[in-house]
Amino acid sequence: MVLDTCCSSEGGHRRLAELCETKTGLPIILEIVTTACRAGHQEEWLDWLLCKVCIEEAYLSHLFQGLASPSTDNSIDAQCRYSFFTREQAFLLGMLSEYLSNRPKDVSMISSPCALEVLKVVDIASAIVDFSSRGSSDVPTGFPAIDVLGYSLTILRHICAWENDIAHATEAPVDLLLSAGLLQLLLRLLGELEPPAIIRKSMTNADHFIQSSMALKVCPYKGFRRDLVSIIGNCLHGRKQVQEEIRRQNAIPLLLQQCVVDEDNPLLREWGLWSMRNLLEGNAENQHEVAQLQLQEPVNTPEIAGIGLRVEIDEKTGRPKLVNTV
Repeated sequence: MVLDTCCSSEGGHRRLAELCETKTGLPIILEIVTTACRAGHQEEWLDWLLCKVCIEEAYLSHLFQGLASPSTDNSIDAQCRYSFFTREQAFLLGMLSEYLSNRPKDVSMISSPCALEVLKVVDIASAIVDFSSRGSSDVPTGFPAIDVLGYSLTILRHICAWENDIAHATEAPVDLLLSAGLLQLLLRLLGELEPPAIIRKSMTNADHFIQSSMALKVCPYKGFRRDLVSIIGNCLHGRKQVQEEIRRQNAIPLLLQQCVVDEDNPLLREWGLWSMRNLLEGNAENQHEVAQLQLQEPVNTPEIAGIGLRVEIDEKTGRPKLVNTV
């Protein structure tokens, strides 16, 4: 509490540097985070201190790397798939994610180093996490690598909704993230996933054979697909260059595919519709491309068949209609 008070008073910026950059200061805050992780975190003063250190200032990388396992190296194999990240690293990102979710108005600014460090962590974690096993719960899952990935994506969602004070930065964090390849990473991860459950259920046997032969990935935790779509939706808001890039990447059908209810991804439909709204707003080219899309065949799910109906395409209007089967 004394450290938090000192870093909040006049000269706090200098004291934060002493705490996070010196050989004597950094071990102290690392020990505080480690103890909070092991004993259970209850105190608001630690939230405030870590917000200043990691979000508003440029020291997230110092803490995150300091909480790494001493035996960690750059080699990644099946044996260390879930030990590359530590429980303490996941705990730190979880605290920052919760703070941004619950107290966004208490954050005076989001530093560019913080945003870029989180993007770096997502890139590394997405290469480590096993995408062949479907997650049965939301984060925290108990697997550090999965939790690090999930918390990092949540932080990015908040960053991409942030309007940085121009007096503190010449470029908003989201613009820096886009320049660093955020959109390309998100579209790649989303494109590698299997389709949402409601779409998979409607596939024919031939479709299933094609999908299985492509060895598509599954969500490692409940909400992973939603988190990807939510970041894309926030990046699209008011940004013409992102609208154009998605069209150039032929990713409009991919985003349309996310506008469905998915039991493994709560609020996916809402985030998908938000993304499409932002994709089309004020963009005649994108609107035209969506208008040119045509329904190729009806989608009949088990739920529809179970109530004695099927979907057919009306020959006159070209639109889908429900037909009784009993």
